[in-house]
Amino acid sequence: MITFTPAAIAQWLLEHPDSGCPTGPMVRLSVVAGGCAGLKYVLEPVSGSAEGDEVFAHEGLAVVCAPDDLARLTGLRVDYVDAMVGGGYRFENPNAGRSCGCGASFGE
Repeated sequence: MITFTPAAIAQWLLEHPDSGCPTGPMVRLSVVAGGCAGLKYVLEPVSGSAEGDEVFAHEGLAVVCAPDDLARLTGLRVDYVDAMVGGGYRFENPNAGRSCGCGASFGE
């Protein structure tokens, strides 16, 4: 399971009030190569899911994840910190072997 905190949900809905999805706001959470530690998280608004995607419902926000990314993201907690310095989305991943100082990327 992937968890978004109330702060992360509120911020996402503030940034993306209309995702174009008839069932409500959706965000795709994925992992791509990049960042200081080798892999980075990507959050992007989507208007639907693809066949085989896992969809997690969180208080008015649907989180979509491709099956290939699910093993790396199971247990992930996404939070949002509102701060002038160091603010933004925070990812707490129990599957990460290492992570960068800013928390935006991780390695296995």
